[in-house]
Amino acid sequence: MEKRDRISCVVWLVLSFFVCITSLHLGVGTLHNPGPGFILFGASILLAIFTGILSGIGFFKKTKGARPANVWKGLNWETNLIVVVALIAYCLVLRKIGYVMTTFGLMLVLFSLGKMKPWAVVLGALITVLFSYCLFGYFLKTPLPRGMIGF
Repeated sequence: MEKRDRISCVVWLVLSFFVCITSLHLGVGTLHNPGPGFILFGASILLAIFTGILSGIGFFKKTKGARPANVWKGLNWETNLIVVVALIAYCLVLRKIGYVMTTFGLMLVLFSLGKMKPWAVVLGALITVLFSYCLFGYFLKTPLPRGMIGF
């Protein structure tokens, strides 16, 4: 296992312990009555388990001078930047414009990044918004931002 792999495993393990302890201070609760730290606690335990598995595999796996692949080569920076900007804009205008319109706009942007036809982009965005609005608004009774239009 390379030195940087060991360092990253230690960093993720320390982070998982920090999140675990913080979630315990928040209160985990029970399975039927979860507290505010319930999901954080579970996520930190999973992170610690996966970090342990990764470090165990790396410890027993022998590398014979293999050079690491350049993970940044061929990365489409333009698409990644569009996604980040779209998500930031979504967060900024969600309360003002409302869930339905903002999510529809976000889905239009995200679906148009793929190689989809325009009618499929619009249809996919519409289906996604309707499904998520019904799921969260009606079935789960989650209050969604209504915005200036009222829905």
